[in-house]
Formats: sequence, C-alpha cells, structure tokens
Amino acid sequence: MPYLLRTLLFLILLPGLAQAEVIDRVVAVVNDGLITLSELNSEGALHFDRIRQQVPPEQRAETLAAARQEILQGLIERKLIEQRAAERGIEVSDEEVDLQYYRMMEQNNLSEEEFTAELAKAGLTPAGYKKNLHSQILRQRLLSIEIHSKVVVTDEEIEEYYHNEYGQTKDDGLHILQIGCQWGPGGKSASKEEARRRARQLRGMVQAGENFQEIAQSYSELPSAADGGDIGVFKRDELSPAMREGLADLRPGEISELIEHNDSFQFFKVLSAKSGNIITQAPLESVHEEIRDLILQRKLKEKFDKWLVLLRENSYIKEQL
Repeated sequence: MPYLLRTLLFLILLPGLAQAEVIDRVVAVVNDGLITLSELNSEGALHFDRIRQQVPPEQRAETLAAARQEILQGLIERKLIEQRAAERGIEVSDEEVDLQYYRMMEQNNLSEEEFTAELAKAGLTPAGYKKNLHSQILRQRLLSIEIHSKVVVTDEEIEEYYHNEYGQTKDDGLHILQIGCQWGPGGKSASKEEARRRARQLRGMVQAGENFQEIAQSYSELPSAADGGDIGVFKRDELSPAMREGLADLRPGEISELIEHNDSFQFFKVLSAKSGNIITQAPLESVHEEIRDLILQRKLKEKFDKWLVLLRENSYIKEQL
C-alpha cells in the first residue's frame, strides 16, 4: 500500500479521532495521490458562491453538485498531468513561475497592487495565481513532448481552410471577428474607463501581430469568445448603427477602432466582404499564421482528448465525492 494511503488510514484509526469533528476528507484517489474536500472547495470557491447567489433555491443543490463534479474532474486531470510530468522528470522552478507572474503584470501595464486587486476580482490570491501558473507551465511542457511534437499543419490544409472559411459571406455582407471588454455587473471592469483601457490593450496586442482569435478566446468578455471571436457573416444593414459606421471603410484583414456598444468597448476584424459578385478576402499571407494556429489548436485538442482518455484508463482513480 502506498505510503500516503497508509498514513491516511493510520490517522483515521487513531483513538478518539472518530468522535472528532470532520473538517476535511478525501474526495478522490488518483494513483498514489489524494484530492481533498478542502482543495475542491478552494478551487471552486468563486464559482460556488455565484451559484449560491444567482441560482434559485429549488435548483441550487443540483447545480452545486454538478459544479463540484466538474471541478473535481479538473483536479483529477491536473493530478494525472502532474504525476505524468514527474515520471518524465519535468520540473518547473519557482523562479520560472515568478518570471511569468511579473511578465503578466507588465503586459497589462499594472503595478503589483493593481494586479493583486484584479486577481481578487476573479477570486484569486497571488499565491493561488502562481499555483495555477505552475500547473499551466508544467502542462505545456509535458504536452509539448507527448503531443505537440507529433502534430503537423500543412500549407495545403491552411489554403483549404482559407478558401472554405474566409470566403464565406453574403451579398453586401461581412465575415467578422469580435473582441470586447465590459464594465459593470456583467464585466471584469468596475468602470467604463477601465473597460476602455483593457480593450485598448487587447487591440494593441492584435496590432502587434498576436493571433486575433487566440486573444479573443483568452481575454474577450463577450459570448463570441468561445468561438475565437467569430460572430459569423452579416449583411451591412443587419449591423447596429455603431458597428456599421465603425466597419464602413474597413478592408478585409484590417482592425477597427474601438466601438462603444451598450456596456462594452469592442473592436472587430473583417475576414471577407462581398459586394455584388465580387468577394474580397484578407490576403492569405496576412492570415496564414492565424489559420495555422486555428488548425493546430483543433488538432491538439483532438489528440489531447484521446491522450487523456488513455491516461485515465491506465491509472487508478476512485472518486468519493
């Protein structure tokens, strides 16, 4: 029996402990590692609080149970990856985590106090955020060895995606990508000016050459973030007056200025436009790397999902939630 489990059983069987108040317990065993209830509650604290505040009482218990199960699966996945990384001798130093931590502060033009305040809004402490960074770096290193090195995207695949996806539009229509930052109850910014600043920073990242759709997935606060900011194809008369004006002179491949819309600041990228029988697309060379990244991410997800299934199948996992 693994040492960790023997120790746990020894503590449980100590005289008098059975009558003591239970303040923690094991909710999952992953090979020779344990996940405790306190870890689960800490990981999902913000999400659980939102459910308690927003979900009707009659649905609250069921919703919380589903949320706990979802958080637990994430913790199990993290534990499996940590164990696999240890087997491969992959490590991440505190210095590397600190470097990434301060790099995030610099990229967002925030002081340490301001960055700590932003983390608090998301229900995180600096220590908790650094723990997440450690897990992310470890995961990236492991997956780069076990998955990324085995995935290739060809020029033929990029050209096929370009012609099939970037050329889809309607008469007098535009295929549009979107990024937005909100203020107030629905957003991450407490004020309108803060939302404007965040949106301006993201626009600057895109103009500097970063992938629009990756930025959208990571930072946009609008529903379209899940699709990399892709809101599809619209005729010009289907757009709001503010969008129609902001996109009026935009050519495919270009980025709009910031546009204020309801409680958000947004900016857009046009992938293609059609006027009469003429379709204008963003030049292939201007979106080549963006398309490559999109195809790569799709392939990596497919390969990762299969890899994780095999990892779980070859591991001992017992859930006790």
